[in-house]
Amino acid sequence: MSPLEKEQLDEIHQHAVEEYPNECCGIVVGNPDHNNDNVVYRCENIQNKLHEKNPENFTRDARTAYNISALELQRLLSEASSKGRVFKVLYHSHPEHDAYFSEEDTRMALFDGESPIYPGTQYLVVSVYSKKVRDQALFDWDPKTKTFQRKPL
Repeated sequence: MSPLEKEQLDEIHQHAVEEYPNECCGIVVGNPDHNNDNVVYRCENIQNKLHEKNPENFTRDARTAYNISALELQRLLSEASSKGRVFKVLYHSHPEHDAYFSEEDTRMALFDGESPIYPGTQYLVVSVYSKKVRDQALFDWDPKTKTFQRKPL
């Protein structure tokens, strides 16, 4: 079962198009048992700020990377938890690139390269070319292969 309804996907697609040519990012929280009350939270991509302050450590800008402030993410997850909601999906876009789970995406999603930072969370990647959504792909952690595998959406 997909963790997202059409309305939620439409909202994420709109976010991706609005942020183009930069990557958008955000999260989806909701009831663990169904999707009809999911909430999409658009997050600020702080990658350009990080890149400007420290280009040696943050070599990419927001056209090819995203970064969500730990404080923003913690605030959203605390708010969700107080309402009985769980972290279901972390999403971001790939401007002028296909919808795949990159090595950088994998690196950012894992703790010490071994296990997911957010267990049970799925990852949605939206491909945007020339301000149009071309594709999307949902990925989930497979503990057997220790990789993120594409799932039906």
